[in-house]
Amino acid sequence: MSEFDMKLLASLMLVAGLFLTLPLYAEPLNLSSAYQKAVEYDAQIRAAKADHSTSKEEIAKARAEFRPRVNMSALKGRDETKSIQPTQYGPYYQNQFYNSRTYDLSVRQPLFNMSSYADYRQAKAVVAKSDAMLQKEQFGLIVRITEAYCNALFSEDNLDFSRVHIKASLEQLQQTKRRYEKGLGTITEINEAQADYEFALAEGVDIVNGLDFSRRELSRLTGVYSEQLSKLVPEKMVLARPEPDNVDSWIELAHSDNRDVAAAKQEIQIAKSEVEKQRASRYPTIDLVLDRNYSESGTNYTINQTYGTNSISLQMNVPIYSGGYVSASVRQAQAKRLKAQEQLSWQERSVESDIRKYYNGVITAIAQIKAYDQAVKSHDIALTGTKKGFEMGQRSNVDVLNAQQKLIESKRNLSKARYQYILNLLQLKDSAGALSASDVDEVNGWLSIAQK
Repeated sequence: MSEFDMKLLASLMLVAGLFLTLPLYAEPLNLSSAYQKAVEYDAQIRAAKADHSTSKEEIAKARAEFRPRVNMSALKGRDETKSIQPTQYGPYYQNQFYNSRTYDLSVRQPLFNMSSYADYRQAKAVVAKSDAMLQKEQFGLIVRITEAYCNALFSEDNLDFSRVHIKASLEQLQQTKRRYEKGLGTITEINEAQADYEFALAEGVDIVNGLDFSRRELSRLTGVYSEQLSKLVPEKMVLARPEPDNVDSWIELAHSDNRDVAAAKQEIQIAKSEVEKQRASRYPTIDLVLDRNYSESGTNYTINQTYGTNSISLQMNVPIYSGGYVSASVRQAQAKRLKAQEQLSWQERSVESDIRKYYNGVITAIAQIKAYDQAVKSHDIALTGTKKGFEMGQRSNVDVLNAQQKLIESKRNLSKARYQYILNLLQLKDSAGALSASDVDEVNGWLSIAQK
């Protein structure tokens, strides 16, 4: 074997070694199982659930404003009283020590407080917004896990294309060398084939790194790094236009069911309740107050005397002037309400834009899949003919390399279009608020069964 051949073999073994250095994990993983693992493991969804639990307590806090408040205080101490009494013989000094005790139990029941009513309505709006945001994260997880899974599958496809490219480039290089040894080729053709082979090797190294990165991105959501993913089976895919086949219907659905829009609508309710709450601070409040007081030697004048007092009263507080604080707070709340209304308008426009983008993306992906599928067939036939022409001396080495590259690029574009169709379809449903876990199972049905 010549030095040149040994160099080629060493390069091939290097790339093959890189392909085999990826960490191996025996557990197979399909899309449905990946989604189930992500539901339990993904930090973003767990944080959303914790935030939702936090928001739910706002209603309990608001209800507390309508319930009685019970306070108890107790005091026990040792006192000393010094007294001076004038006598005919001069002042008489006396120190007296005694124990003192005081207990007080009070119950305050709010009867009228407009601010509390507004606060309760605001709390319900806060929880409703939190519900919408939690649903957004829950169904957004479907898109995120599907995107990560498709990225990993596309990286695996790229690795397969790279292996084919390296193998074909090496075969072309070896064939070019044999032709040159027989006096049928030129050194330029060998250099061209060598350059294509070196490029295939360099591209393979980059693709291996990309595959490892995409698998780790998937494991970041699922907590599982699996090398055995279920492959997409093109024959199982259902290529269909969105139903309903009208973008305006999808936009109408999004305006009523999109989670971001729903959250923005609740933000308006929160702002309106804040305005009511600030205005309510100008109204009087009425409380029912019950009090039980017991004291023993409570003052210097009641030494060794015990008192027990029961009282019931209505207490009204009327705010008169707060230096303009209330008026400023009302204006501030009104400005926040205006901001919430504008944010709703912006959100509705953004959703409409997303619906159009993903709707057209589904249709475009279907057309691309059909076009690239035909292109792969045509380029495959063209490559076969070009190779035969090269063997007969009718086509050049460059023609073979170009035909080979076009075939690989067509296969790569076809693979990308298939995954893009899946993502556009799920993102369209997510933007319209129509995405569900059943969509994961549907896409999973398009995959092969992962082998253990």
